[in-house]
Amino acid sequence: MKQHGLLAHSPVTPLQECYLIAGAVCSVSTNSELILAAARDSFGAPVKARDNMDARMRLWVDASARSEPPWPAAHFRGMDHLVFAAFDSDNTLLVDLRGRRALGRLSPAMAADRGYLRRVVFPTLFGIFTDVIAVTPMHCACVERNGRGLLLTGASGSGKSTLSLALSREGFGFLSDEWTYFSWRDGRLLAWGLPSLLKLLPDSYRHFPELTPIQPEVALNGEVAYEVEPQSVFGIRCSDRAQPDWLVFLERQEIPVFSMSQISPAEAAVEFEEHVEYYAMHGLSEGRELLVKTIESLGRLSCWRLRHGGHPTNVARALAEFLENNHVRGGSRGVFQPAEG
Repeated sequence: MKQHGLLAHSPVTPLQECYLIAGAVCSVSTNSELILAAARDSFGAPVKARDNMDARMRLWVDASARSEPPWPAAHFRGMDHLVFAAFDSDNTLLVDLRGRRALGRLSPAMAADRGYLRRVVFPTLFGIFTDVIAVTPMHCACVERNGRGLLLTGASGSGKSTLSLALSREGFGFLSDEWTYFSWRDGRLLAWGLPSLLKLLPDSYRHFPELTPIQPEVALNGEVAYEVEPQSVFGIRCSDRAQPDWLVFLERQEIPVFSMSQISPAEAAVEFEEHVEYYAMHGLSEGRELLVKTIESLGRLSCWRLRHGGHPTNVARALAEFLENNHVRGGSRGVFQPAEG
């Protein structure tokens, strides 16, 4: 019987680096310097190796593979503790959740596609591992000031990306605009961002003139959007972690408005029910327990609902003023409505 892919070879991956990813230490071993360069783009500078890694990724570039871009969407199959992802016949990943390790075979063309590895392959791998390592991903944006994190969450289109960018241009450090990762260290909950691209809707050029010379493109989910490097395009400061201090639920309005009303921990927990349901649906009891613990901790922050509309810069300035005036965690209850700026 003819063997294909990894079964037909004895892959050798002599190159290895380790990265601190959202509080977890993960290794990437490969036979390609291009893979390590993309890993640094995705996870930041390498750190000192440990004997006991949280996860291991072994990515072998097969010189005989001939597939070229454009890359099709990945197809996933799961069985017990194994997850198989196939982009095409030459580019496949197998993740062993029980062993917390991944083995992948990539074509030279995919190994050379640094942007695709950063936007798709490495986030996909790390996202799969978060089911079994002590890291909880949550659908929210995060910025920080003096190490204190401001979390922004809400439905699609509520303004997480534009407001996190606008706040960053007002002096906050940018962590993430869509997915934030949480882990516990020495009894403290920390929020982490990955060095990912910032995604903005096509009409964002009206608020951010830096986008004028850039053309939006079709993103991986089929949406037309800008996907840009936040530092190089906007000159903002990026951060990798923060201690959460505020949690703001966004509701976008059609008219210029800024209204802050404090909400209870129980109300905040309801907003995250979809995350809990995911873990329950997939039988990930350990991850679910960690998620519930994280949500309970977030509910003890200063939690607010922000109804906003108008230019994101005005909203960001009003929000920064509000936080400055309510700097004590769990500050005053009620509604705050500044004058329009």
